[in-house]
Amino acid sequence: MTMNHQSSEPRAWLVRGSKDERFDPWMLENGYTGVGFREIPRLDQATDLPAMRQLIQANMPDEKAGAVGNYAAQLNAFANKIAAGDIVVLPLKKEGLLAFGTVTGDYEYLSDSDGLKHVRKVVWDRIDVNRASINQDLLYSLGAFSTVCEIKRNDAAYRLGRVRAGAETDPGARADVPLVLPKVDAEVPDSDEAIASDGQDIVRYSRDRILARIREQYSGHALQDLVAAILSAEGMTCKVQQKGADGGVDIIAGSGVLGISSPTIIVQVKSQDSRVGSEVLDQLGGVVGQHQADHGLLVALGGLTAPAKAKVDAQRLKVAVWDAEEVLNRLLEHYEVMPEEVKRKIPLRKDWIIDESDID
Repeated sequence: MTMNHQSSEPRAWLVRGSKDERFDPWMLENGYTGVGFREIPRLDQATDLPAMRQLIQANMPDEKAGAVGNYAAQLNAFANKIAAGDIVVLPLKKEGLLAFGTVTGDYEYLSDSDGLKHVRKVVWDRIDVNRASINQDLLYSLGAFSTVCEIKRNDAAYRLGRVRAGAETDPGARADVPLVLPKVDAEVPDSDEAIASDGQDIVRYSRDRILARIREQYSGHALQDLVAAILSAEGMTCKVQQKGADGGVDIIAGSGVLGISSPTIIVQVKSQDSRVGSEVLDQLGGVVGQHQADHGLLVALGGLTAPAKAKVDAQRLKVAVWDAEEVLNRLLEHYEVMPEEVKRKIPLRKDWIIDESDID
């Protein structure tokens, strides 16, 4: 027998904010979730979908009927459907992370705002969730290109709620919940509908797929081989330590043919999806001093805890950190000169696509 968990639980929403990534920190700092549409006046007079459609038509007269209906559904959801206590997820475009918040207020129109004008108050519970913490089905849903949509497939609200509450990883759907939930509101676009009508963030989807491939092909100790290949492409000479005998050192990198000219770098590689704590940085700092190296590099696919980030900021001239996004950026930058073994494990090709994020 399947239990109905929906009636007493909050809903989960993807709210992308604005195409301009500069508004992401504005929302986090000011405690808002918000949407762009600066050409649209206040929304609180449009209390249902037909009224919202009329408002969009009046202020965006050149838009086609399909686009008007799409925008109206999204803005109606934002102003009239999202409720206090609901979960909101904001993809942070620059950092490649996810911010999780709890909606605490009704719709507001900030006429004099230098940020977004259409907003709702939010308590941001977590602002540094690694995308790898979310299972692939919901990660796909979070790639919907629409500004606002509900995430409801596969027990999404429960799962995202657990992550919002502090879970390091997505627990997956509960055993007594259907894998695909029925529609509960025909006026609210869900993520699957949004992807079908408004498209997937192809760049973000592709990056997630490549990162998944890296984790699959370079799990555990093997990740140091990929890091060494990237450092070699950047002009360093690398010595990869044997498994089990590293003494806190996975790679020793240096300049020159022998790899002993300055700058010299001690590299420690952590392939797990969970965040790395400050004790790892302490260990790395000790090893850097022991070897009289110039710098330390910590590669942590799962990112850092807040105390560890603070410690890195205090030692930024001595220790650097590559998270999953930075590893991917450097792999893509040097992919053409990567060893054939890397290209075999991570086969990529370059295609041209329209950059939807830059289209008004």
